[in-house]
Amino acid sequence: MAKYDVRVRYTFEGTYKVVAEDRDEAERIVTEDCGLVLGGNIHTTRDDDEVTDWRFSSHPDMQILSFRERVGKGKVRYTSMCFSDRIEELRKDIIEAIRQQLDAHGLKKITFTDNEEDPVWIIWFDDNAEPYECYVTGIEVTDKHITVLATIKDSMEEVFCQSPFELGASNIDWLNQMYEAVRLQLENTKGNS
Repeated sequence: MAKYDVRVRYTFEGTYKVVAEDRDEAERIVTEDCGLVLGGNIHTTRDDDEVTDWRFSSHPDMQILSFRERVGKGKVRYTSMCFSDRIEELRKDIIEAIRQQLDAHGLKKITFTDNEEDPVWIIWFDDNAEPYECYVTGIEVTDKHITVLATIKDSMEEVFCQSPFELGASNIDWLNQMYEAVRLQLENTKGNS
């Protein structure tokens, strides 16, 4: 029998309902005055009229972060890091955040109107696995997937990528940039209407 150090992360996810002047104040209230202590309860030091409610699952999600095998005299034989679950969870979280932004505006898809200024760039691969540099022109979301609409830089051909199958719709860095592009366009549209 071998001894292992198994590093894990427990995550409780939920929502605080906060009364605040703006998003920054709401974030500050939750960061500074709300929390959880292992063996304790979800709590806040704010008054009931400032933090009106919260809802959290009583069972956390668990992620295995690493394995470390120990041999004689506690020496570490090897360490194995586990990233795939965390990457997949982050990918799903970003796609869900994009979906929520669009839902909040009654949309299922968005077309980027100001692509010339600072477009989101991705790599799209054709059927022969040839890579093409593309800029994102739109996003469409369904219950389970995201479709990224793009234009090839050189030929101006329109293409699309679908998650989770293609890099252009699954790379977490590109998805984060798409999230920011959606956020900025929706904020600017709201301000102009």
